[in-house]
Amino acid sequence: MKQILRRELTNIVFIVLIVLIVASAVVIYLLSRAETGGQAKADSPETTTFQNAQTESTTAEPDETPVPASAAEAKASSRGVPEAVFQTHLATSGLFSAKQRGQKKQYELTYGETDEITSTLKYQLENGCIASLEFTFPLPYQPDSKSKSEIDAQLREIAEEKTLALTDAVGVLLGDLLPAADAKDELQDSFIDYWAEQVMLLKKSGDDFKDTQGGYRFLAYRRDGDVFPELVCVLYLS
Repeated sequence: MKQILRRELTNIVFIVLIVLIVASAVVIYLLSRAETGGQAKADSPETTTFQNAQTESTTAEPDETPVPASAAEAKASSRGVPEAVFQTHLATSGLFSAKQRGQKKQYELTYGETDEITSTLKYQLENGCIASLEFTFPLPYQPDSKSKSEIDAQLREIAEEKTLALTDAVGVLLGDLLPAADAKDELQDSFIDYWAEQVMLLKKSGDDFKDTQGGYRFLAYRRDGDVFPELVCVLYLS
C-alpha cells in the first residue's frame, strides 16, 4: 500500500513539474513575441518618418530671413563719419574758411589769401553719415591763345596764376576733407594725391576722370558753368 502511494505521489510531482515547465515556456514565448512586436513597430516606416521629422525639426537651421539693421548698426558699418563730426571739422579747420549756404548740406569754401579760390561743397547722407562729397571749382577765364593783344597777354598771365592757385587749392581741400569724411581711416594719401594730379590734367568741357582705389570711388569732370567753366570732383564713400 505504501509503495502504491509513493508511486502515485511521484507521478503527481512529475506531472506538476511538467506543467510548470510548459507554463514557463509559454510565458517566455509570449514575452519574446511582445518584445519583437514592439521593436518592429519602432522600426516601421511610419515611426521612422515621424522620428526623422522630429530630428529635422529639432536640428533645423534658424530662420535666416534678413532683419533690417538698426540706425546705430548702419552707422557703425558706414564708411562715412556722422554729419555732426564732419560739420565740426568744417568749422574748425585752419586751412580754409567754410560758410554754410542756403541749403543745409551745402558750404562755400574759401582757400588762400592772395589768390583766393572758392569752391562749393555739397554732401549727401546715408543713415546720418557722409555718403558722398562734391566739390565745384570755378575755372579761371582763358583768353584766346592766338590773340597777341596786350590785354589778352595780361589775362593769360592772370589765368596761369589762378591755375597754379587752383592746383594748390584742389590738393589741399581734397587732402583735408576726403580723409575727414572717412570713418574707417582707410583712404590713403597716395590715392588723394593721384586723384588731385589727374584732376588738373582735364583740359576742356566734357573731359572726365574716374578711378576706384580701396573701394573708394572718385569722379572728376569739367563742364560749362553759368559764367565760367567748372571743375567738379566727387568722392563716393558708399
